[in-house]
Amino acid sequence: MGVPSGEIVARPMVARACGCLQEFQHYAVDKYRAQRLAKFQKTRCTVCVAKLVEEQRQAAAAIPKKGEAFQLLPTGTQVSMTRKPDGSWSGTLAGGGTSVEAVGDGPQGLSVTLARLWVTARGSRPAPRPAPKPG
Repeated sequence: MGVPSGEIVARPMVARACGCLQEFQHYAVDKYRAQRLAKFQKTRCTVCVAKLVEEQRQAAAAIPKKGEAFQLLPTGTQVSMTRKPDGSWSGTLAGGGTSVEAVGDGPQGLSVTLARLWVTARGSRPAPRPAPKPG
């Protein structure tokens, strides 16, 4: 389904999935107008997509990296994992007076999730590391 060319006969304002109103172009000859309109209505405008991407980027930056999360765990931290009958895994991580629980698809992902939850629950983030000195 390509973008038609030719004379534009109408420019109605149509609501996008995000709720914003935007101009939709009606061409004189457009056998795919209904499909184009449906797709237009199911997608977000570029401004709302940019906002969503920025929000997701900031949320990802707030989550500690895998290595950082494990390094912040105190000595003596205990992790317990159990495989459930449905194949999923549940686990608990306790350390430094804080305990967290989570469920995951596998033990590796679950251990990372538990470590990140613990760091978030403690509110501790690693201090930014200084850049290595050249030389």
